[in-house]
Amino acid sequence: MPRRTNEERTRTTRRALISAARQRFEAQGYAGTNLEDVAELAGVTKGAVYHHFPTKKALYEAVVVDIHDELGAHSDERADKADDVWDRLVEVFVAFLEITPEPGIRMLMVEAPAVLGYQRWHEIDDEHNLAGIIELLEDVQATGELVFQVTPELARALNAMINALGTLVSQDDDPTTARTMVIPIWEHFLRSLRSPGPR
Repeated sequence: MPRRTNEERTRTTRRALISAARQRFEAQGYAGTNLEDVAELAGVTKGAVYHHFPTKKALYEAVVVDIHDELGAHSDERADKADDVWDRLVEVFVAFLEITPEPGIRMLMVEAPAVLGYQRWHEIDDEHNLAGIIELLEDVQATGELVFQVTPELARALNAMINALGTLVSQDDDPTTARTMVIPIWEHFLRSLRSPGPR
């Protein structure tokens, strides 16, 4: 059996730490999580934690990025099933709301801005979402049916709306029911961005 390289071992350890930390942060929150428990769950020493992540907040940020990556993969999977660019736009935005009842989304939308600071949280959100939203809007605009010109401000407005809805649903006492009520409203709004002309 070939021996793993240092790079492979580093990647494996980092992945284990992020996975363990995500379990702890989702279950106990940032304040209730200690790095000794994360290290034990990951099967490494506390020193290994600090080797990869100099602070608890740095590890938390890595978990937030991991959740964003997971969201992106989920959205891409849904978008690939769409029949046209309008359905693709709707699927991408609705895909996020579909998983808002999950603990990781509550952590992302409710706790993360307080832990990381709103500016850093917003930067991470933009890095993962803004370019993709603009690309989607440009595809829709190419049909000649988008009621607005594509601008960063339009993309940011839509992203802010979906974040607000995600926070609304994830904070609800019954997030599953809240999601069921919100999705049709959101989908109707997205489709209202289409020009009412003949098709």
